[in-house]
Amino acid sequence: MKFKLVIGDKIYSTWSLRPWLLLKYFNIPFAEAKIKLRNINTKKNILKFSPSGKIPCLIYGKIKIWDSLSICEFLAEKFKNKNLWPKNNIDKIIARNISSEMHSGFANLRKNLSMNFLGKNLKFKNNKETSAEIIRAKKIIEDCLKKSKGPFMFKKFSIADAMYAPVMFRFKIYNIKLSLTLEKYLNTLLSMKEIKLWLLEARKELK
Repeated sequence: MKFKLVIGDKIYSTWSLRPWLLLKYFNIPFAEAKIKLRNINTKKNILKFSPSGKIPCLIYGKIKIWDSLSICEFLAEKFKNKNLWPKNNIDKIIARNISSEMHSGFANLRKNLSMNFLGKNLKFKNNKETSAEIIRAKKIIEDCLKKSKGPFMFKKFSIADAMYAPVMFRFKIYNIKLSLTLEKYLNTLLSMKEIKLWLLEARKELK
């Protein structure tokens, strides 16, 4: 039985990137259905697949999983041999903690640094809440990288990297100052064939 992942525009949808990147990286076959965002029919079209009215939504037979982190957890359980979470138990706990924090937090960062994967030199209105969240996100990623020695947050690519990849893109398009460790990590992400494919397909949406 094949998976079907319902996503939004690749230019804008950070939540869609997370499970899409995970599926691609771990070579899990899936069909893709894309719904145009910011359209008068967007909500109606999403509701055809996702009861929450939000995407992404993973469909597997009669099963529907309509939340990015839930999708990641489902895939981790389904493909235990692929180690979507770090193998080390302590690392796994930390990875789950920070992935959950990204999932439920950083509201100001998301609001004030809105996403356009193809954006360059974008400006944002900073405030103390947004600044604090930028500092927190950078610290989480940097602490993981310093401990693991890279190239990914827990040495090997995992759900944690999928959850934090869009934040690194935000740092890139808004010219957020990065340490050498974070610059190296950003370049690692940008060099991934899966990320290159996402950006290529995002550019096609402009045509």
